[in-house]
Amino acid sequence: MEDYSLILVQIISVGFGYLFFRIVKPKVKSGKKEVYYLRLFLAWSLFVSTSFYIQRFASGPSIEGIIFWAEKSIPFGIFAAIAGYLYGKFSK
Repeated sequence: MEDYSLILVQIISVGFGYLFFRIVKPKVKSGKKEVYYLRLFLAWSLFVSTSFYIQRFASGPSIEGIIFWAEKSIPFGIFAAIAGYLYGKFSK
């Protein structure tokens, strides 16, 4: 029974990651190229970091699980957003 719950937690984590990806991802390639790539990189970073780090929250919702996720995802998201902005600014 424990194997099934572990698989369920992983599916829920990827589901949360996909939800954040869909919210942040730009809908169409319009506007400034820098902002488009900033949002695209941020969306992918949220998908990856949430898929890995929200498992603690998905297995048993608690404030500690959210704090653990935020401590890992926010710096990763900031780094990805800066990288996306710079990529958009300097790409042809």
